[in-house]
Amino acid sequence: MRLQLYLTGSQAVPFDHLPLLKGAFHRWLGHNDELHDGLSLYSLSWLRGGQGRRGGLWFRDGAHWSISAHDPQLIHTLVGGVVREPELGLGLRVRDAQLLTPPPFQDGEQAFRVLSPVFIKWEAEPGKPADHLTYENPRTDELLTATLRHKLRQAGLPDAGASVRFDRDYAGAKTKLFRYKAVQCRASQCPVIVTGTAEQIRFAWCVGVGNSTGLGCGALE
Repeated sequence: MRLQLYLTGSQAVPFDHLPLLKGAFHRWLGHNDELHDGLSLYSLSWLRGGQGRRGGLWFRDGAHWSISAHDPQLIHTLVGGVVREPELGLGLRVRDAQLLTPPPFQDGEQAFRVLSPVFIKWEAEPGKPADHLTYENPRTDELLTATLRHKLRQAGLPDAGASVRFDRDYAGAKTKLFRYKAVQCRASQCPVIVTGTAEQIRFAWCVGVGNSTGLGCGALE
């Protein structure tokens, strides 16, 4: 299930505002160590609708923010939190919300555009900083698939046959540099193709692809 939020903005929002979104998400959910520290079976998009100018992003016509989760109860809990506290901070406020059910997917392949860049970490050597891989590296398809299958198993769903790959035929693919707190990250602004059963594809639509979906990466449109 997906919660589509429509926000108003009264001031410039810093480019590195992802911790603000994550903080609002967990504040609305209430205290839950398992969700905060465990595997993210949910995905957060980036804010859409802004214009980048000196000082940050301006949302004069409002912003859109998508939050998706495998567990519908998580979304319903979020709605209650939004009603109680519609302010996110930095001048952002929820003015409207819409609940969206997953589209009627079918078995096979499904192409997705991304609502936030796909972030992939790979530890080449244990104990050393992880590399940030992008769509240009063929290893990324294997890593995307492994992450999706791991999440499927954690959710108690069959993982056999599920796979994810970048759509490298997309002419507009590019890498995106962003910062999360003090860490510089490089991710891929590139569509993906998910292969599997209708249930597996629906799951990917909810939880996103790649690493750090709970921080705002890899959300699917």
